Amino acid sequence: MSASPKQSPWDYLLILLVFAITGSTAAYLSKLIMPLTGIEGGFWYVVVYILLITPIYQVLLLGYAFVFGKFSFFWEKQKKIGRWIARPFKKK
Repeated sequence: MSASPKQSPWDYLLILLVFAITGSTAAYLSKLIMPLTGIEGGFWYVVVYILLITPIYQVLLLGYAFVFGKFSFFWEKQKKIGRWIARPFKKK
């Protein structure tokens, strides 16, 4: 679902606000979670970071979207991304 012409500038502001708050929260949580892994840097740090923080980010995104009344917008985007990621794994 793409942005429709019916959306007001406030809608766009709320969408940007959801992204900003989600990113800030995910960054804060990563500073708390990553030291628990015992990995201090390098390739494995990046791999573990992506595997742990990406799902947390997605859940936070939908949570904040719900709070700000933009859940349907973000849910449609999440489904589209999920289909895109799953595409290589589908049997033909």
